[in-house]
Amino acid sequence: MSRASLSPEPLSRPLSAPGSIRLLGLALWGTLWGTLWGALAPGCANPQGSNGKAPQGVDEEADADADADTDADADTDADTDTDTGEPADPDPLDLDEDGDGYTPRAGDCDDTDPSLNPGELELCDGIDNNCDGFSDADFDDDGDGVADCEDNCPVQVNISAPAGGDGTWDRPYRSIQEGIDEAWARACPRVEVSDGTYVENIVYDGALVYVVSHYGPEATVIDGAGVGTVVTFNAGETEDAALDGFTVTNGAAALGAGLFVQNASPVIRGNIITANQVNTDGGGGGIGLRDASPLIEDNEISGNDAGYGGPESGNDGGGINIRGGAPIIVDNHIVDNTAGDGGGLWLVRTDALIYHNLIDGNLAYDTDPVQAGQGGGVDIQIGSVGLVFTNNVVTNNFASSHGGGVAVYEYASASGSPTLTHNVIAYNDAPEGAFGGGLLAFGSTVPVFLNNLVYANTPTGVYLNSGASARYNLVSGNDADWAGVQGSRAGLDGNLASAPGMTAASDDGDFSDDDWRPGTGSALINAGDPASALDPDGSRADIGAWGGSYGAW
Repeated sequence: MSRASLSPEPLSRPLSAPGSIRLLGLALWGTLWGTLWGALAPGCANPQGSNGKAPQGVDEEADADADADTDADADTDADTDTDTGEPADPDPLDLDEDGDGYTPRAGDCDDTDPSLNPGELELCDGIDNNCDGFSDADFDDDGDGVADCEDNCPVQVNISAPAGGDGTWDRPYRSIQEGIDEAWARACPRVEVSDGTYVENIVYDGALVYVVSHYGPEATVIDGAGVGTVVTFNAGETEDAALDGFTVTNGAAALGAGLFVQNASPVIRGNIITANQVNTDGGGGGIGLRDASPLIEDNEISGNDAGYGGPESGNDGGGINIRGGAPIIVDNHIVDNTAGDGGGLWLVRTDALIYHNLIDGNLAYDTDPVQAGQGGGVDIQIGSVGLVFTNNVVTNNFASSHGGGVAVYEYASASGSPTLTHNVIAYNDAPEGAFGGGLLAFGSTVPVFLNNLVYANTPTGVYLNSGASARYNLVSGNDADWAGVQGSRAGLDGNLASAPGMTAASDDGDFSDDDWRPGTGSALINAGDPASALDPDGSRADIGAWGGSYGAW
């Protein structure tokens, strides 16, 4: 509506009294009325509005949308303009105001300073140069009140640095060995290593130094160049010596091609140990231990070899070879390794504690016509009473003779009694007519098999000699569940033959989609030995790898 539509018609003749006066009064009234209407409704007072713009709801540009849509704050102008003919303002998060090639959305933490962005190197200046949320001043690993980048401890190593460094942040050493030696000499307990490939064969030589990568094992590689063990601890190193966050590869040695530990107890944590090769009689493609007690934790030990397809003697333990000592082996993935015996692990006379490991896809094969290829996943020979193998998942392993999953074997003059409890042993394989596709007790050994799930192995689930004890295990779904001189133990000593009812598992060779925890209503729940340690929730022990005192993964 416009003000003109409410005004009198314009006059077409001259004004004269008294009619002219009367008409003049009407004209003045119309003018007054228009002024009042404009004050009360400015949007209607003028077809262009009081400020010369098109009124709300009018498509002045004829582009199919209104030029002004809302006036949320009642301040007489539209708050938003959805006119598709006018470009929208860019999002400030997508602007590169300082021209450094990074926007705030892409991680630029200060878009007014081109020297601060995710592509910058971190400098020793107290500023977060690379926008990772930390400045160099945030790190003081030795707690001496001096930032690491200004300190000579931790010692820094960077393969890309110029030669002649001194181990400081700005002048790092180029080799890990130099970093270890210098750190030990100056009583610094820590070496930090930047990303890159370091072609070295490292020997700690008694140095109690924690060596850690800045960027993890995928980015930080120690390559042994195929000429010896990649990393060696053999001079009494304690838990203060460590290797953390590296890929260890391309080692070639008789015992321990990737890492060798003798008479020492270091920490080996968070590494990828892969593609190492035993090159003569010995063992331990990935790791070789001799009278050693290290903590081996949270590593991926894969694709290593210890004489697969070679002679029976001296080709043992594709992933880890353990001779004596009392190592702790926990939370590792030991997968796709190969050996004559013990594709994943080979153990003799050890008091090892081995728990929470995935042992999958390992192979054992050698040329001995009788004892060829024992223990596709694990081969325990002359097992100590102190050996505890508990709460592990052993799946998809193969042995060319006996014990596709786990073999426990001793010759006539030995009679060790290791304990294997709360494990999952499933989808393992041995040839038709072989002993123990899943779990084997053979020779003079007297092991204890307790609270294990043994499921879907070929050709048999459990093979027992006369000395083995098998109690409260669930054994089902195997080609034949029980074999050996004791016959079937189903229904005896608490052993079950029920379907296990795990959460999810399939024989597809892919461990990543398996979940061996008991499902709702599972026969595994509260079915373990009543005398065993309780589950973490305080209830009776479940059968399988999520039961007992180590049941919380």
